[in-house]
Amino acid sequence: MKKTISDNTTNPSRRKFIVGSAAAGGGLALGFNLPFGFESATAQGVAAGNTEVNAWVVVKPDDTCVIRIARAEMGQGTHTGLAQLVCEELECDWKKVEIQPITPGQNLARKRVWRDMATGGSSGIRGSNDYVRQGGAAARMMLLQAAANQWNVPVGELTVANGIITHAASGRSTSYGKVSAAAARLTPPDAKSIKLKDPRQWKVAGKPMKRLDTAPKVNGSHVYSIDLKLPDMLHAAIKACPVYGGKLKSYDESKIAGRLGVGGVVQVNDVTVAVVANTWWRAKAALDALPIVWDEGPNAKQSSATIAAHLREGLTSASNVFADINDGNAPQAIAAAAKKVEAVYSTPFLSHACMEPMNCTVRLTADKAEVWMPSQNAEASMAALSTASGMPLAQCEAYNHGLGGGFGRRGGTQDFVRQGVAIAQHYPGRPVKMVWTREEDQAHDFYRPISQCKLSAGLDPGGNLVGLHIRVSGQSINAWLAPHNIKDGKDVRQLQGFWKAPGDAQIGYTVPNLMTEYAMRNTHVPVGP
Repeated sequence: MKKTISDNTTNPSRRKFIVGSAAAGGGLALGFNLPFGFESATAQGVAAGNTEVNAWVVVKPDDTCVIRIARAEMGQGTHTGLAQLVCEELECDWKKVEIQPITPGQNLARKRVWRDMATGGSSGIRGSNDYVRQGGAAARMMLLQAAANQWNVPVGELTVANGIITHAASGRSTSYGKVSAAAARLTPPDAKSIKLKDPRQWKVAGKPMKRLDTAPKVNGSHVYSIDLKLPDMLHAAIKACPVYGGKLKSYDESKIAGRLGVGGVVQVNDVTVAVVANTWWRAKAALDALPIVWDEGPNAKQSSATIAAHLREGLTSASNVFADINDGNAPQAIAAAAKKVEAVYSTPFLSHACMEPMNCTVRLTADKAEVWMPSQNAEASMAALSTASGMPLAQCEAYNHGLGGGFGRRGGTQDFVRQGVAIAQHYPGRPVKMVWTREEDQAHDFYRPISQCKLSAGLDPGGNLVGLHIRVSGQSINAWLAPHNIKDGKDVRQLQGFWKAPGDAQIGYTVPNLMTEYAMRNTHVPVGP
């Protein structure tokens, strides 16, 4: 159903819309301008003399090297770190490096040449280290070969530093910008022929360089998703049932009819309602005034006390418990020990509390679905857009902005994208920006799992540890978000940090008798990474 808003909001002509879009974006892609640096790979190649050497590197005539980044930036410096890795192998001038975000639509259209776009679990740099470096090295080899061809000399006689190629024997030199067009026409080297630098030779990668995103964040020019402005934009405020598992029963739209700029109420799903207006504050004020009746259901009887008792039962129960490590006989060693020590620890539900609340902007037309969002996985955002809108992936695009906090909240869940699509479906052709209030963001998170942990230890007369028994009772992330990862009812994810296998989740201590157990005790509250 198409809704309209009758107020003094202007509806710009097609010409004004295109001109306004061009001012916002600065690059043409497939006939439509993509705001805030989301130019397509094609657009980068045809823009005033800019040359795509390969998928990772675009060289401008002034020798600026544009490095393409597929991962998200949410404050840790991922974009700068990845650019350093490419720059190191490319041997370009760090002072002339720029970064360009890649969209999942571009990645899909080019057979995922940029590979994984997810950023989480501290894997943004670690997980793409080798192949982004190979991209930089391949571009360097092509640029050097182009210079060698131009001078008709063996490529082995050339050296490069800071984007300047030198042939010492003849005293000639040139720059990346001058040979990039010729390099782009060369066949890329076989990946097997690429030799990456020994990290001991690094001059840029791994060094404390100035971050590329600091200045725009300090001077306010950086555009977060929540800052986005598009022509003809509408705004939505949203509210969900205050009890998880409850439902939306009814609302009285007549009570807010006639409010200035308010377009109407949208039932987003069984548990959520939104108000759309020509400004977010008008939408939020109308939503606050909207009489809503919730069916809170049986979970309204749950409390911190009942949940704590549920977890406490798991500390001693013999049912629905499994041992991940059972080395020796910890219970027997503890029982026979000279000294016994026991303690129970607990962690509460914790909100991610991102500085930037959940938000997204969605525009749906007859042949295109678009979303602007802060996401830790732009491909997951585009998949959610496609599923919720019914539009094929090839006709979808997702524009990822720098995140005002993520911490796992903006990864696989994508609830905010699906909500945005459900609202925008009522206003085809118009971008609709949905922003959660701070209160909504705190009350409808995917929280850190609540848990209790009982540790029992036995010490010999000299105070040496002879036995340790760890029993964790708590909620499972996988039970909420990835049930397929639970094998035979066992969820080792919730014992992360107590794992036996070497790595960053290993327990890290040598104990002669060790038992680690997990008692899955789920609640009605959603949890996540």
